[in-house]
Amino acid sequence: MALYAYLAFHAFSGSQGLLSWISYSDEAKVLQVKLDARQARHADLKARVDALSNDGLDLDALEIAARRDLFVSDTNEITIWLDP
Repeated sequence: MALYAYLAFHAFSGSQGLLSWISYSDEAKVLQVKLDARQARHADLKARVDALSNDGLDLDALEIAARRDLFVSDTNEITIWLDP
């Protein structure tokens, strides 16, 4: 009887027990959400890099990036600065 109680106790508790397995599955769900977000961010960055690459240089994307990052504007344009 004591052996059964010992085995039952360790089946539920401990690092390999049922309660730890439930905790690991919850952690796996959280990590999967983070992975999905990072994969989406990676796809977005890859699309931006592809748009600015030499193979298929998109002049509109280049102009938008220059205006945003380098604060470039034409001489006949008026720039209005807004607080973020």
